[in-house]
Amino acid sequence: MSTVLSRSGKSMSRDMAPIAHAIREARRRHGLTQSQLAGLSGTGLRFISELERGKPSVAMNKVLAVLAVLGLQVLVCETHAGDEP
Repeated sequence: MSTVLSRSGKSMSRDMAPIAHAIREARRRHGLTQSQLAGLSGTGLRFISELERGKPSVAMNKVLAVLAVLGLQVLVCETHAGDEP
């Protein structure tokens, strides 16, 4: 799975949607509750809940910790003029 994050901050909620969906589905596949995932990733339940709803977050270190627990990664690709989602 690959996810592209836009360099533009204006549509961050839309950009977070694929990540939010992937995290929620991976958590369920691993049989984890949101609370368990929060504990394993060193984050809080509120953060996991907001992350799974696609709330924009500047706490990328927390996002990366959650992804690591679930065996997921983010692929960042350079965009070119006219390629904005």
